[in-house]
Amino acid sequence: MKKLKVSSWNDGKQNPNGNGYGIRVGVKGREYFEKNITKINLSIENSDFFEVKITNGFWRNCTEFRDKRIGEWMIMNNLAPWKKGENHKFNLTVLPNNKFHLEKLS
Repeated sequence: MKKLKVSSWNDGKQNPNGNGYGIRVGVKGREYFEKNITKINLSIENSDFFEVKITNGFWRNCTEFRDKRIGEWMIMNNLAPWKKGENHKFNLTVLPNNKFHLEKLS
C-alpha cells in the first residue's frame, strides 16, 4: 500500500466548529485518486470510514479534500488552528476502492 505525505489545509478562517479544514495531497498525490471521482471513503486513525466529497476543483488547481469531520478531528487533537506556514503533516495510506486512511506522522 502506498503512503503519501500530506498536509493540513484551511480556508483561512480557522473556524472553531471544524468547517473549512481539509487535507492537501498536492499535484503528485492526486495521481493516487481515481480520475474524476466525486467522493472517497476516509478513515482517520481508528475511526470508521466516512464519505468525503471531492470537488471539481480538486482535478484542476485545488489539490485538497475538505470535510468538517476532518476539522473536528484536528481541533480535538490540538492540530488546529495553526500559525500561517506551520500546517501539520500526515500519512495518507491509499487503499483499494477509493478508500484512504489518514494518520498523524509518528
